[in-house]
Amino acid sequence: MKKVLLITYYWPPAGGPGVQRVLKFAKYLPDFDWQPIILTVKKGNFPSIDTELEKEIPESCKVFRTDIFEPFEFYNSLKGNSSKEKISTFVLNKSKNEKLIDKAIRWIRANIFVPDAKIGWIKHMVNEGSKIINIEKPDLIFSSSPPHSLQIGAMKLAAKTNLPWVADFRDPWTDAFWQKDIRRIPFSIYRDKNYEKSVLNSANSIITISKSIAKDFEKNTHTKVNTISNGFDEDDFRYTKKRNPKFSICYTGTLGKDQSLSGFIKSLESLPGNIKENTDINFIGSFHPTIMDMISASQTKSIFHIKDSVLHSESTRLISNADMLLLIIPDTKNNKGILTGKIFEYLATKNPILGYGPIDGDAAEILNQTNCGKMFEHGDKCTEYILQTFANWEKEIPFNPDSDFISQYSRKSLTQALARIFSEMT
Repeated sequence: MKKVLLITYYWPPAGGPGVQRVLKFAKYLPDFDWQPIILTVKKGNFPSIDTELEKEIPESCKVFRTDIFEPFEFYNSLKGNSSKEKISTFVLNKSKNEKLIDKAIRWIRANIFVPDAKIGWIKHMVNEGSKIINIEKPDLIFSSSPPHSLQIGAMKLAAKTNLPWVADFRDPWTDAFWQKDIRRIPFSIYRDKNYEKSVLNSANSIITISKSIAKDFEKNTHTKVNTISNGFDEDDFRYTKKRNPKFSICYTGTLGKDQSLSGFIKSLESLPGNIKENTDINFIGSFHPTIMDMISASQTKSIFHIKDSVLHSESTRLISNADMLLLIIPDTKNNKGILTGKIFEYLATKNPILGYGPIDGDAAEILNQTNCGKMFEHGDKCTEYILQTFANWEKEIPFNPDSDFISQYSRKSLTQALARIFSEMT
């Protein structure tokens, strides 16, 4: 069995969507004759913790954790927060009534910590990674980002050890939609683009999660770019669905200020009274203040039920038992290629999906191919789609998406595709 060194910042006990891709690759790679070795951090600043995920790490998988310098203690001291307080998911987003200290911190983050706030890991990663490689003798290096600074460390490690290297991108780099809120000086922009170009041209192979992002990367490199999407693990979805007393629409995860609910809320407000009275909207996760303000101002705020983030196992149970699932693609430039892990876990439930985003984007294409739902442009009303889905629920008419098409997004199938790339390179 060959060995691969998997480099990732997000690893259990980290929770949230960032950990799922590499964790599932590590879980299934041994089935395809590849033994994973993990290189990660000792104490990361993770938005959420999910210790249950540690059970999914294969017993044979060695995990090495290194030190990392993170600027968050400095950030918390400037803000007057506890040193143990987590940094908000929306730290780079502008907000109303922003204080001068918030603007200063965001400027420092954007212009000093390039490409991101994890640059303090690079030195430790290269030093410890070299030792691990000398002992474990892996055949290949695989690095998955964000944070994209770890790709710089992987690039240096590959050059130092002469090992083939696969760079995996769960998100774009300099073209990422959240970059528009970051006020960078020209030199910082140049540095970031230069880092990106160096990584793309140094990697032996590049992988990303959507065709649109792959096309954008191909403009900046001659390295082959492969597409392996996110997916779902069938082991996570072995629930027996129960009949809800009310029609349940569910959203799990985060909602940033670019993920507007305007069209969805307008649609809810236009529903007949008896439909609204028999509908529950369950939002579980972390939501930007502008989203919360939008819900509070809605005429339908009473049917919204907001909860904090939950463990992954609870999240999969909740979406499995919902009657409709809400998907919101950020309303921003370069959003056609956005494919969050959420859409694939939604597919696994085989429940109807109501999406907001580009109707010619990659997410919309998947909804159409799988017959799993419908995508609407941001701001558009989806009243008729909700009414039709409600009527089917009320009459207990089964929802029948294309199960065969959905199965291609299983984590095991996707890991097999990854293993093929590894084998071709070695």
